[in-house]
Amino acid sequence: MSSILLAAVSAIVFVLSVRAPVAEGEVGITRAVVPVLCLAVLGAGAYVLQRRHGALETVVALLVVCCAGFAYALSVDPLLASSQKSDSIVLSLPVVAATVSGVGRRSLASCLLVCGLSYVATSSASVLGTEIGQREIVVDFTALGSVIAVFALLIVLWLARRNAVQEAPALDRAAKEQESIDEEARLLGHASSLLHDTVLGDLHAIAMLEPGPIPEGHLDVIHRDLDLLARSDELLRAPGSAAIPGLIESTSENRLTSTLARVGSRGLRVIVSGDVHELDTLDAAAEEAIVAAIEQCLVNVVVHAGVSLAELAIVAFGDEVTATIADAGRGFSASATPSDRLGLRLSVHDRMLGVGGSATVWSTPGAGTSVLLAVPRGGS
Repeated sequence: MSSILLAAVSAIVFVLSVRAPVAEGEVGITRAVVPVLCLAVLGAGAYVLQRRHGALETVVALLVVCCAGFAYALSVDPLLASSQKSDSIVLSLPVVAATVSGVGRRSLASCLLVCGLSYVATSSASVLGTEIGQREIVVDFTALGSVIAVFALLIVLWLARRNAVQEAPALDRAAKEQESIDEEARLLGHASSLLHDTVLGDLHAIAMLEPGPIPEGHLDVIHRDLDLLARSDELLRAPGSAAIPGLIESTSENRLTSTLARVGSRGLRVIVSGDVHELDTLDAAAEEAIVAAIEQCLVNVVVHAGVSLAELAIVAFGDEVTATIADAGRGFSASATPSDRLGLRLSVHDRMLGVGGSATVWSTPGAGTSVLLAVPRGGS
């Protein structure tokens, strides 16, 4: 701001030096050299006031600004018309430039102090130089108004900053609370998906048994589910970090093998094609999500399709890994699917969306169902 004002004054001084009457053999523009040099020195002092905040540096800079203002008022006086008084714009703007040089201080008190001292020093020097030039001394409302405006602006900004600082802890707490709520919702969704994929599916399989003693294999499933429910706190870990026996194994191949074994125990044979090891290129969350979604799709075949055979193809395509699950069963109409059916919505679609992937379902009543799952390498 100071440099802009001083540049404007320099331009005015050059214009005045050209337009003012000159003696014979004198070049008018040369009379602007000394005032412009004084303005340059004043600008250097203002720069120090803005950038250097040490006590000694501030005092020296104020002295430089004061002396430069006095020399400027003396040197520019011959270029002014005789009718002009001490409040001429050519004399006021350097005072304003020096005043605003104190706004860069760290505290409100130091800003007000430096701005006030700069105003007093520069305006006094300007008045003294003008008085020596025998011009009429009047109140410079331009310079006075500028210092009042600067003081008011600094106070308003300080009050706004103080209010912002006072409100910052509350805003920080609100942000943390919202983050906690979002994380809890994500973890609860993850736990709900795991619960739906395991316990509810296993209970449905047991309900489909013929009357009589429960087979040993199904008893093992019951014990596993009871252990899973007893250790429900592990469900609230981030995807890929839980280590629940029988649910999440160490490698994608083991995960998928365990999935195929579980649906196989319910009478479904799955023909696998493609490259299972492509799942190893995914991060833990994406790998867990797609394997769990594959299992849910195969469980849906067992429960709803009415067939004992399904196909699974795992293929890498560009930056994505895809899994296609297809059966030739009953099929269904998406518009006729009950809203309380959580399998496709919660355990398939939401899982894929959670890792930046997608799930696309094609089904026609009487013509089977195909599901295409896609997740990006490296997660979302």
